[in-house]
Amino acid sequence: MRYSHVIFDLDGTLVDSAAEIHEAAAAVCRAHGLSIPSLDYIRTTTGSPPRLFFLDHGCDEAEVEARVSEFRAHLAAHAGNPACVFPAVMPVLEHLRQRAIRISLATTKPSELAASLLERYGLAPFFAHIQGTDPPLQHKPHPDILHACMEKAAPGAAAMVGDTIFDVEAAHNAGIDSI
Repeated sequence: MRYSHVIFDLDGTLVDSAAEIHEAAAAVCRAHGLSIPSLDYIRTTTGSPPRLFFLDHGCDEAEVEARVSEFRAHLAAHAGNPACVFPAVMPVLEHLRQRAIRISLATTKPSELAASLLERYGLAPFFAHIQGTDPPLQHKPHPDILHACMEKAAPGAAAMVGDTIFDVEAAHNAGIDSI
């Protein structure tokens, strides 16, 4: 293998978390009288900043950060079901680990939430670094979180594995390959 470092996205790449994300978004929307996003909407927008979930469903700009905080708190309390892990993920991560390939995570979620979810999903032991979109870092497609992952690793070829155009563009913007 020519890569010494593989950086993974979380939602839609390692885990099918759309139902968990939908449940959290719907709970927040219901609590504040917003229209409730469909599961299909969540599937097509996963990977984008969650503020869009609420802005697209009737939330005022002035209230959106509060809704995002509630959404993340709901995920922290309820998400992380190991059954959401895609079947091929564990064998792939184990294969990379056996070959001493560094494995990192780059996600739109805050690092602390991502680390907690990786623990619950049973994936945390595989990851040398977990990088969320913590301020002042910008979300994908900006390369900030990929650069942060690469700064923690020894020099070498890296690749980003993701499921959205945001992942592909972030890899391109960081000057690395995307898968």
